[in-house]
Amino acid sequence: MMLVDTHAHLDEVPNIDEALERARDHGVRAIVGVGMDAASNERILTLAQKYEDFVYPALGLHPWRIENVDLAGNFSLLERELPRALALGEVGLDFALATPQEKQVEILGRLLSIAARHRKPVLLHGRRAWARSLELLMAYRIERSVFHWYSGPLDVLANIFQAGYHVSATPAAAYSEKHRQAIQKTLRNRLLIETDAPEKYRGKASEPQDLRITLQAVSEIWREDFEGVGAQTFRNSQEFFGTLFSP
Repeated sequence: MMLVDTHAHLDEVPNIDEALERARDHGVRAIVGVGMDAASNERILTLAQKYEDFVYPALGLHPWRIENVDLAGNFSLLERELPRALALGEVGLDFALATPQEKQVEILGRLLSIAARHRKPVLLHGRRAWARSLELLMAYRIERSVFHWYSGPLDVLANIFQAGYHVSATPAAAYSEKHRQAIQKTLRNRLLIETDAPEKYRGKASEPQDLRITLQAVSEIWREDFEGVGAQTFRNSQEFFGTLFSP
């Protein structure tokens, strides 16, 4: 079994050495560590250097982190370091926040401009803003993007696939009805799997080894073989990121 955790906040995972060893023991062959601001981006880069060919960096500026921060410093780091990262992420919109929507849209536009210039895939957070996020991706001509933990409307999901983009499944696929409905309608070659570690699911903090929980849930939703779905999502990950993850 070869699996890729395409979205994990490794800088927040406790006892990271042990957690990564457990992930290897559970068939995880690569982890995309995502950043949320300058500090976490730097930490992710350090982890990627330490665990070369296992941890791959994605650098971002999360909508939760755009208030009361040094935006110039964050953008400077992204401009400097994104060329050696696998992707831009985590970035996006979150219209459940008090942060003005106009500010979120303006910042995401600047981020997508950087991604487009470097031709990097985008790991997108779109809570309550799925349709607007899709509009922006298309406006900035982003070639590859994954809608992280998609739980939005099914008509928007169809438009996401029409635009050539992907969605991801998390361990919440075991119980979240909206998330399960989206996965049921997801094209087989457009799904990535992730943990979003150390996100809590039903009160329990996750880590990359829990990718098998995601895979099991997808297998049950699709009513397909566990190993076959694992192989499919591994191929999807390699195609999406444009890299051959080490076996």
